[in-house]
Amino acid sequence: MPLCEICGMDAQELHDCKECGAKYCTECGDTKKCLCYDCLGWDDEEIEEEYEEEWEQDDLN
Repeated sequence: MPLCEICGMDAQELHDCKECGAKYCTECGDTKKCLCYDCLGWDDEEIEEEYEEEWEQDDLN
């Protein structure tokens, strides 16, 4: 059985990430966008901004 390159678990089916080429299972990526979760994180600027705001607030306390 093939192994997911993201989580390391056995998978029935693997998908190829169009950014990095990693083979990932359905749990470790977006099969419609053809991106693994590692590469999906690079495109999510909203998430990064949210963390930056939290850090700024923590620094003030």
